[in-house]
Amino acid sequence: MAKMSAGQAVIEMLRAEGVDHIFGICGTTTNNIVTELHGRRDIRFVDTRHEQNAAFMAYGYARASGKPTVCLTTTGPGTINLITGIALAYKGRAPVIVIAGDVPRELIDRDGNQAFDLVNLFKPITYMAQHVQTTERVQEAIHNAFRTALSGKRGPVMLNIPRDLLDFKTIDYQTRTPASYRATEGRVQGDRDAIARAAALLANAERPLLIGGGGVIDSDAADDAVKLAEHLDMALIPSYGHSDSLPNSHPLFIGMPGWRGSPEAHDAIHHADVVLALGSRLSQSTTAWNYSILNPAAKIIQVDIDSAEVGRNFAVEVGIVGDAKAVARQLLEALRAGGKKAKPAWLAEIAQHKEKRRARLAAEANLTGEPMKPQRAYPEINKALPKNCMVTIDAGICPGLAYDRFSYDLPRSVFNYAGHGGLGMGLCVGLGTKLGRPDRPAMSIQGDGGFMYSIQELNTAVRFKIPHVSIVLNNGCHGSEKAQQLRFWNSKYVAVDLDNPRFDKAAEVFGAKGFYAERPQDIAGAVKAAFDCGGPAVVEIPVTQDFPLPSKAPGGGAAH
Repeated sequence: MAKMSAGQAVIEMLRAEGVDHIFGICGTTTNNIVTELHGRRDIRFVDTRHEQNAAFMAYGYARASGKPTVCLTTTGPGTINLITGIALAYKGRAPVIVIAGDVPRELIDRDGNQAFDLVNLFKPITYMAQHVQTTERVQEAIHNAFRTALSGKRGPVMLNIPRDLLDFKTIDYQTRTPASYRATEGRVQGDRDAIARAAALLANAERPLLIGGGGVIDSDAADDAVKLAEHLDMALIPSYGHSDSLPNSHPLFIGMPGWRGSPEAHDAIHHADVVLALGSRLSQSTTAWNYSILNPAAKIIQVDIDSAEVGRNFAVEVGIVGDAKAVARQLLEALRAGGKKAKPAWLAEIAQHKEKRRARLAAEANLTGEPMKPQRAYPEINKALPKNCMVTIDAGICPGLAYDRFSYDLPRSVFNYAGHGGLGMGLCVGLGTKLGRPDRPAMSIQGDGGFMYSIQELNTAVRFKIPHVSIVLNNGCHGSEKAQQLRFWNSKYVAVDLDNPRFDKAAEVFGAKGFYAERPQDIAGAVKAAFDCGGPAVVEIPVTQDFPLPSKAPGGGAAH
């Protein structure tokens, strides 16, 4: 046991947890922690230009690396600014620990300057929000925060620490390893009877289909899912937004369902007689929560680590609470005992779906017009996309086309708004992914509206020398909303047209590299040059407001 400042003890606890990046902005209530980083190289404080963007970066870092990370912010508005980004971490199951410096205890509940009930503000969007009461309990609170964030279904937590608990205080600090205050979690096995019933259903299926959700990524179960599918001649479909849950180059892979997904995937799901939802909630975006995509006669086997999700949105034939990897292995073991039953007719149908999708996307290379349609940009971007590139997809109509047009063979390769729907996360989440996995190339794709939400973080990218490429599809408007006003309100356009700077020139003002590709034949060269420059870069691609029609939306209506 050693005496040290309370702020230093916080840093030592974070380091024991393997934290090597902290995101945020310094403040008077957290200088007691921030100044303890002076001269250290084992933890990097990434000071952003806005707290919301710090939370977005932390989300990208945690999802790309699979490790927990920290947001550190100061009183009142400094911490409140995190809410949108932490809500994304909540939706996207990212272990982000918020350490909020609060006003001194004597000012709490007196409507003091910058005093707010931060704990109750964060409770709906975290797995735990806690007010630390005494200096002696800071260590206990941090241990509890990491235990909660990393247990079962991962997610964000929030600790609120009044300034007077840390300023110039010392504590008796005892170094403890994470194993000493939280259990090493094993893989939760599925119930044996449920496994046997699910295996029997799958063995007798004529048109089996596997939907791989976020649980496949979290449990590193892609290889096991593939082995199971190969044994059963089972179609492979990722859930919406989790295209990287299954290797896209596999012969059994068809495509992603959902508003921005593949109509061929919709057809395959609708004709399946047994659906294995492996680590999938069967979310609204994947299924519309009705039978417009799912076959109402299909028997559903649902596997999820969270018992509350099993059978929540659809009646299931078999529900299994367990880790996706463990359950996939149990199912395969049970099925191998009965041998393999080939399904040539279903394999032929899968191949037809794949070919139909390939031909549909290949035809987009022949689209003409000036400015180009946003679909026309994607074949050219694909020509220059580095192998195993991490791609962050912002909200919006033009970047949304990326869901059906990029291919991934490694997990933790695609990052998005995860059912959160917030515009403007693309650049910042992309920067976080690159910091989390510096060994892999990283790119974000966004529209002009989304990019302007966080363009100031180009300064952060330049200061920290983060080699990340931002592709901006510029159609000069809020595309989804303008499409709605066009179709449903007789072209009564209000607050949807945008007057933008040249984004490539703006990038240069910030000290990044800028590229401009007005013609399809210029795109691949610009994207390659952006990756090759070795630093932050922006590629602007002007596209038309002739709005692309995505595949038929779940539920039967036009997608927005």
